Amino acid sequence: MKGSTFRRCACKDDAGRQLGRSCPKLKTRRHGTWGFMRRIEVSTGTRELRRMGFPTKEAAEAALTQADDLIRLAGGEPAIERKIGDMIWERSRRGGQLPAVDDVRRRLGLRRDPDAGETFGDAWDAWLKGKRKARPSYARSLDQIGRNWLLPVLADVELDRLGGEHCALVFERIERFNAEIDAASAEDRTPILADDVRSRPKHVGVATQHRVLAALRAFLNHAWKRAHKIQFNPVYAIELEPEETPEAQRWSAPQARTFLAASADDPLGLLFRIVVLRGARRGEAIGFRWSGADLDAGYLSVERPILQLGGTVIEGKPKSNAGKRKIWLDDSTISLLKAHRKAQLAARLRASTAWQDNDLIFCKEDSSPWSPEYVSRRFKAIAAAAGLPVIKLHEGRHSAASLQHDAEVDPEIRRRTMGHADQRMTSHYTHPEAKAFRAAANATATHVEGTGS
Repeated sequence: MKGSTFRRCACKDDAGRQLGRSCPKLKTRRHGTWGFMRRIEVSTGTRELRRMGFPTKEAAEAALTQADDLIRLAGGEPAIERKIGDMIWERSRRGGQLPAVDDVRRRLGLRRDPDAGETFGDAWDAWLKGKRKARPSYARSLDQIGRNWLLPVLADVELDRLGGEHCALVFERIERFNAEIDAASAEDRTPILADDVRSRPKHVGVATQHRVLAALRAFLNHAWKRAHKIQFNPVYAIELEPEETPEAQRWSAPQARTFLAASADDPLGLLFRIVVLRGARRGEAIGFRWSGADLDAGYLSVERPILQLGGTVIEGKPKSNAGKRKIWLDDSTISLLKAHRKAQLAARLRASTAWQDNDLIFCKEDSSPWSPEYVSRRFKAIAAAAGLPVIKLHEGRHSAASLQHDAEVDPEIRRRTMGHADQRMTSHYTHPEAKAFRAAANATATHVEGTGS
């Protein structure tokens, strides 16, 4: 955007209006002052920058050239150009001086001529493609974070020019979105988010911002410490509001007993029983297979959880090495599973060729897997109908941990039953035998369904 210089004064006509550039005295050398005009991009859009008070035309032209040089520092990156525009506007208001080019370059981390080099976007895509061992849910989360928050701001920034100010722009954009969403909600209108790439506008909470920061930190640590593409990780200049994770809700033994009774006749009732009593994760419970079950010994195996990524149901892997485990069962649950097995075999005969041989213990009438989201919704619906505090299905797992504690189950058995990995206990492992696990399962069930309170 080209600018121009002009000369004007504060003389007024008989009506009190300023003559500005039409004052006849401007033909004299020392009358009036010089200024410049240039359009600049700022965070709120395009603004016309007019600055006056220069004694000569040469001084005004020099200031205009300085403004041009400042804008060129952005290297054509819109987000950085808006940031520089904000700095120019604020620093030069009320007679202030334009910021020095070198100061802005240092502040924004613009360390060299942006004619060549790998961009953040290219490096990010390569990093994602290289994470072949990442869990599908984690890989999907990284992809969403990049698409929604990082790439719209940083895609065209050269990686070795990336500084703390670039990283800060990611979260400034999030704050701008949140402010607009809040304002639109208060004014009962649709929020205007021109550069939002999400399918629908949604307020971004502190927890999500911390996940964005964690993904950016992980990527830049790789670029710094392993790929040696940058000299330091600039993300450490970012400080976010502390994340306050609310304590998970848990059911007491009487509440768990009420839920088990209310869900007993539901097609998912037995699955919910294993979650609430034994602490299986949602995907683990949906993915239990008969091939991994030994009901005579009294356990189910966690091997291939069923996960949901967006609208797609997939087969995953255990969350960790500790997650690949046996879940030992109480006597009542074993009896229920044996009866469930007989009923499922009868259903298979009725379905004939319509039956999908997925080997799943808990499945629909054609043996296809349950949708994890449906399982969670059904869990809440049963709890609500039973008059219980409506908790998340994962909080049913938290309840299981508490119920085992209240039933005085050995801490090591609790840890291994839940599938938790605790490095501090690695050198102090005990090796409980199957009898102890079965006793723990029965103790928890007795605590809930027997005399426990």
